[in-house]
Amino acid sequence: MKALFIIFIFCFQLLMSPTMKAQTTFGEGAGEYQELFNRIKERLLDSDESRKVTLGGKERTQFVPWIRDNTHVVKAMKYFVSDISSFWELFMERQTKEGLYYDYYMPITAPENHRMNLFDHRYWKIFSGEKTQMHRLPVEADLEYLLIEGAWYIWQAEGDNEYLHRWMNNLEKGLYYSMNDPLRWSKKYQLIKRGYTLDTWDFMQLPTTREEYTRAGGDVQDGIFNINENTPMGIMHGDNSGLYAACNQLSRMYESMNEPEKAEIWANQAEIIRIRTNKLCWNGKFYAHFVPDDPMPSYLHMDQKNTLSLSNPYDINRGLPTHDMAVSIIKTYQSLKEKNVLNSFAEWFGIYPPVEPHFADYQPGSYMNGGVNTIVAGELAKAAFQHGMESYGVDILNRLLDLVRKHHGDLPVAYRPDGAVDAGIPDNWGQAAVMSALIEGLAGVVDRGQLFQSVELSPRWLVAGKDDVKITIHYPASDKKVNYHYLQEKNQNRMQLTVSGDPLNYKVRLFLPIGKSPSKVTVDNKSASIKTEKVESSTYVVVEHIPEGEHVIMVEYK
Repeated sequence: MKALFIIFIFCFQLLMSPTMKAQTTFGEGAGEYQELFNRIKERLLDSDESRKVTLGGKERTQFVPWIRDNTHVVKAMKYFVSDISSFWELFMERQTKEGLYYDYYMPITAPENHRMNLFDHRYWKIFSGEKTQMHRLPVEADLEYLLIEGAWYIWQAEGDNEYLHRWMNNLEKGLYYSMNDPLRWSKKYQLIKRGYTLDTWDFMQLPTTREEYTRAGGDVQDGIFNINENTPMGIMHGDNSGLYAACNQLSRMYESMNEPEKAEIWANQAEIIRIRTNKLCWNGKFYAHFVPDDPMPSYLHMDQKNTLSLSNPYDINRGLPTHDMAVSIIKTYQSLKEKNVLNSFAEWFGIYPPVEPHFADYQPGSYMNGGVNTIVAGELAKAAFQHGMESYGVDILNRLLDLVRKHHGDLPVAYRPDGAVDAGIPDNWGQAAVMSALIEGLAGVVDRGQLFQSVELSPRWLVAGKDDVKITIHYPASDKKVNYHYLQEKNQNRMQLTVSGDPLNYKVRLFLPIGKSPSKVTVDNKSASIKTEKVESSTYVVVEHIPEGEHVIMVEYK
């Protein structure tokens, strides 16, 4: 009987083991950063915004009912769930003939349905069979590049070129719409324009308070969301860094689909956008909030040139600024931390300084009008890690962990400067930005293509005080993964990185202790060709073109 039981257990384990897929994990050696990783992962997977929905005759996985927010969340969810494309696909399927996308759906009985009486018909549609309505807030200028960003995450994690190839014409059509509609494209500057919102947010200032505006017969929804040929507009840098990134992403995807001519067209377009935006929007320290295309409304009391806004860290991570420009932006936030030590718990402002006396009735220090949010924190931390300011990246993560502990495992996205929790943004948007900073910044795992086939590993555990860390980063959609074991042996002046998984090509960048230089570098006990990279005051030993398989990279330093 005992023998039969042992055989049964063995057979059960044998049966189950093939189905045991990898998971994205930080090992125990990551210490408090494992705690931060686990808490953020739990909240992402248990978000109130996430659910299965049946729309367009198909069950879909929704992370946020707004596709712009959903895309920002997919940045992290691609590492944890297999279905990251079905909700994106709904919005692709319902792209209009001229190329614009709707942003969100809601029940036909929702109170917001009166917007249909305010907005032009091209911005909404009723789907009577499923009793839903879909809208686009006319002022939004980001959807066309964000749908491409969503496609990019799908391309990376699923690796299905045939699936995405079906949608490439639609994605191009969306960009052509953005670059040709006179309400979206500046004839003067040849860049994306929008009404005077707060950065990428979807509402404009009113000439009066909401109460006064309503009393005078105006509809607030019309006043803050709607645009027409008479709406004053300007150039917001974040729209154009998004366009720049989207053009590059299209180029890379076309390259993988063996369409070099289209790849070159979009790569060239990206560079044109980069040159135009950097020339127009850079104020010498960071990207100016808005550059007027039309004169700014007299009732909007802002110094647009010297206002720092949320998209600056996004600009860095999209690759728009040079390294020196990126460092200048990061240092600007560091200076805000020092400047506001007595009046704000953190420097992660949606916009700074806030608009006085209010912006669309949002008081200074609330919501996007000078509130503090984890979207900025996550994007800023990742930027700091990747631009030689690793200690600042760790500092941000440490303060985020303090917030998680304060909120008993949760991480709200929006705060007032005094630390009180604010409302208005899905929490998982900010959580996803933080998760991206943990994986691509601190752990340093960056997929340079799709399916981890070409991966860059830049573990930065040394600056976080961790010497022995195991990491697995996984795409559930394709079951592709990369593993590493980082081991720092300070008493022997050496470090070791053991890598394995699905990559066909590894690029390894090992962060050296301050003041040290490499004396010997081996791959699998064989001398390796290396180069060193200086990123600000940080030094990395770089080993390129490590082929597929398991390898041990050893660096001795002096």
